Amino acid sequence: MYRIFRFTFPLALFLTISVWLCSCGNSVPSKYLQPDELEDVLYDYHVALGMVSSDYEEMDKRAYNERLYKLAVLKKHGVSEEKFEKSMVYYMRHAEDLQKIYKSLSERVRVEATQMGASIGTMDSGLTAVGDTANIWPIESGLVLMQRQPYHVVSFEIKADTTFHKGDRFNLGFDSQFLFQEGFKDGIAMLTLRFQNDSVATRSLHFSSNSRYNLDLNDNDRLGVKEIRGFFYLNKEQNVQTSTTLKLLFLSRIQLLRMRSQEPKPLSTTLGESVQKSSEDGRANTKDSPQKIQSEPSVPNLPKCELIR
Repeated sequence: MYRIFRFTFPLALFLTISVWLCSCGNSVPSKYLQPDELEDVLYDYHVALGMVSSDYEEMDKRAYNERLYKLAVLKKHGVSEEKFEKSMVYYMRHAEDLQKIYKSLSERVRVEATQMGASIGTMDSGLTAVGDTANIWPIESGLVLMQRQPYHVVSFEIKADTTFHKGDRFNLGFDSQFLFQEGFKDGIAMLTLRFQNDSVATRSLHFSSNSRYNLDLNDNDRLGVKEIRGFFYLNKEQNVQTSTTLKLLFLSRIQLLRMRSQEPKPLSTTLGESVQKSSEDGRANTKDSPQKIQSEPSVPNLPKCELIR
């Protein structure tokens, strides 16, 4: 009995300590918002900011309204502004956990919006990767960027397939929401098309406010697209420490639309069809409407005049 106890007690103690260490390593300190609590707060916060960004108003008034909405959300959840910001700074230092929270948040927004009957134009779930207008965005429709490597940039690459056609048009659209305590806001979006002849067309955009943005790029010369590349980037101020300052960029409702354009007809064919149509219309008008024969205008009877000498 004693030998069994000598063997089992160290083993049980080892397992207990291991479980305790694992639980401590994965838990969030109680002074910060827990992952599910933070997700609920961020959900309402993003909805509130979306309401503000949908109003076209002056920047000062928009910033004031954003502040009011933020305080209203925190009051709803019984969370102080200090605790919220300290929690966000904590999750910035644990970026993997924040990425998981925002991935879950993005899926929650998408599902709930779909259930509420969101239209094709407002939600990415309404479009698939096939059809004349298709959403070909390859990764999550919601992203979070922070001023810390490697989480300051997200890139993407799409290889063209048989669904691509010459003359296609492309539109990269997204909603941006900055969550900054202070400092310089500068997000960058870039979209690049590489054509079949290896020539390249690029368009970039700097953005610094909470709004909806779009980048358009077209295959105007009908060369055919070989691949699409691009990235989102959160710029960082030089020589500024950000480890204890809240600086996050949330991107949501990301879409990359590929739109089919009709192939133009040859000029000679177009002119021939136009002439033929005009000729047919002329014959139809001649056949349907009776011709009017105009008689020579009659000369009025004038009074006779005598020559007076």
